[in-house]
Amino acid sequence: MDDQNRFILLASLWIVYTIALLLVIWAAVAGGRALRGVLYTTPLPGPARSSLADMARSAAAYGPVLLVPTGRFSSTIVLCDPTAIAHFYANAPVIYRSTEFTQKSTKNLVGRGLIWADGEHHLIHRQALAPMFCSSAVDGFCPIFFSMAFKVQDMWNGALDTRPRGMVVDIQHWMNSVVLDSLGVAGFAHDFESLKGDYCTVTAAFYTLRATSTNSPSDIIFRLASTIPILRDIPTAKNRIIKDFQAYMNHIAEDVLERNAPTKSHSEDKSILGLLIKSLAQNPAGEFRLSHAEVVAQNTLLFSGFETTAVSLSWLLVELAKNPAIQDKLRNELRGSGNLEYSEIVKLPYLQAVIDESLRLHPPICDTIRVAAEDDVIPVSSPIITRTGETVTSIHVAKGTVLTVPIQYINTSETFWGPGALKFDPGRWWQDKSNIDFGNRHLSFGRWAARVPRGRLLIGTYQDCAFYHCGQICALAARWTTNGHRVNCGTYPAAQSGW
Repeated sequence: MDDQNRFILLASLWIVYTIALLLVIWAAVAGGRALRGVLYTTPLPGPARSSLADMARSAAAYGPVLLVPTGRFSSTIVLCDPTAIAHFYANAPVIYRSTEFTQKSTKNLVGRGLIWADGEHHLIHRQALAPMFCSSAVDGFCPIFFSMAFKVQDMWNGALDTRPRGMVVDIQHWMNSVVLDSLGVAGFAHDFESLKGDYCTVTAAFYTLRATSTNSPSDIIFRLASTIPILRDIPTAKNRIIKDFQAYMNHIAEDVLERNAPTKSHSEDKSILGLLIKSLAQNPAGEFRLSHAEVVAQNTLLFSGFETTAVSLSWLLVELAKNPAIQDKLRNELRGSGNLEYSEIVKLPYLQAVIDESLRLHPPICDTIRVAAEDDVIPVSSPIITRTGETVTSIHVAKGTVLTVPIQYINTSETFWGPGALKFDPGRWWQDKSNIDFGNRHLSFGRWAARVPRGRLLIGTYQDCAFYHCGQICALAARWTTNGHRVNCGTYPAAQSGW
């Protein structure tokens, strides 16, 4: 064997041995972490197979804190204990953070905004945005929500002029449109004009993301792009829609930045992004600073607010349609309140109870999945029995452990809400629930500011409406105008939609 071939052979062997050594080191490190996690984490009982879809049976069989397999080699700790859940949310996102996959997906989709941020980054984003969500700022946004709600009302009235016998409309579609336009104006001083029914880049992106994933090449590439960003450059149908959305939203954000630049003498922009830019400009040496890219990436506010609010409003109208007595009581409260401001909205107890109850029964987010960024000890409200038979009053969670809070189950569990847990009953919010403490009124939301868009839009479209439910696939609503016209509103499959 000549020297050249010997050199090639030795180089090849060196590469093979180096790769093998790296794989051994990686396996040893991963195995060590897994072993440490097993040894440190409390051995919890749980089903042999994944049963997140049947949490009631699993919680009854294994207790309020259990271990549920999510794959061949993966599992998650499911928290159904009030004290454990309160601790979990109190320490998120410092200790309990989004999974790596979620962070990468969010970053690739909408950039380094509030939804992407975790740990110290999340604290900086929240502190920078906090002034935009104080009482005075929210009060300034209320006229926007009312204006959009009245716009829907005017469009329905106009359509009724040519339909004297009434009409059927797709409530889900209308709620999507009014919420998107409201968030556009409030968040970016930009009206997407989705209510006009024209093609909207933002709407197309939302519907694309919400569509059921398939095994088509476009969907497979889109899923893989979350971890392999270079795949986003492949011009598939989904990738094109998302790229159009990103370019469109970046253009809007850059326009807001230009209008509110420090060199501008005066700007009337009262949007969330506009107020954020002004706040940062007035305090350039402040502790909580955001980069130019991070400011632009606050378009993630659309993702956090669009579908959750639209779905919540749609379900709320469905429940009101099913319960005429409740809607009559709510309508009487709204009619007796006059032209409402934020300070008046928060004083409407029945409106608050109706919204609370709808969010409890139909949470827009079904669960929260986080990973522990460090070791932690989680307290529980009552002793639990581990898989080894030991009784403990807290559980140890190792760094890297995945935890899940099943919001849908908790909000509809008879354990917490009694025999009528599945019943729409706003009156339950006047009952004493002091024994149930998740750190919030329930797991679907926190403070009132988060519910103001829902309440404001509901008031604008609901004060003169009477809703009726019909069948299993639609929720009908009848609005009686001054001249006796009626509009039937419902949610239908696309092929059966009315107007």
